[in-house]
Amino acid sequence: MKTCGIVGGMGPEATALFYMKVIKQFVHTNGYPPILMYSVPEPFQIADCFLQRNQEGDLLEKLVIEGIETVHEKVDFCVIPCNTAHIYINSIREVSKVPVFSIVEETCRHLKLHKVKKVGILATTASIENQLYIKPLYENNIAPILPLLHQQKIVSEIIYRLVKGEILASDKTALLRIIKDLKDMGAECVILACTDLPILLSQDDINFPLFDTLDILADVAKNAIIGKYTLGSTLSTA
Repeated sequence: MKTCGIVGGMGPEATALFYMKVIKQFVHTNGYPPILMYSVPEPFQIADCFLQRNQEGDLLEKLVIEGIETVHEKVDFCVIPCNTAHIYINSIREVSKVPVFSIVEETCRHLKLHKVKKVGILATTASIENQLYIKPLYENNIAPILPLLHQQKIVSEIIYRLVKGEILASDKTALLRIIKDLKDMGAECVILACTDLPILLSQDDINFPLFDTLDILADVAKNAIIGKYTLGSTLSTA
């Protein structure tokens, strides 16, 4: 089996959830896979970049690159279970000595395989403002549908609380209401384009298609571990 490198900690609970999503796919095999995980020492002020533009994003880039440099000599590939960190995927790949799978690229590929044409996006404000998903979705002939400005503010505030470990029932209600509005705007499905959102919301909570980017990346990691997937190749939807 290939050794998987995980650079996470943004936030910690999302990384732990991702790790378990990967591990559970090996329960009925001959054993668990080799995984080396690095948790980025993320100061809480970095979470402010989820709410507004500021200089903390530069620090996030530096910390993620330090994480890649810590593990890349000992692994066969890396994954980063944080959507917002993928704003810096190009500079991250420049320093990495091993392939780094992109949660954005893999999600867009997954949506294309499922023939999605219009998709709602729930993500951090930093991801939205940097067009993290918007540009690649259009390149795959998929139309992104975004929350209204006041709704985006609500989404970012919910993510900020999740990063700090606050899980509120009222936040789940608010997200479900926003998803309904995205559906009314023409979305065929919604992607949870922030890896903290699955802590609060899952497909079991709503009768409308949700694509969890953590699930998509975990599936890619599993197939890369067993040698069935390499950067840029195609997985079936089965």
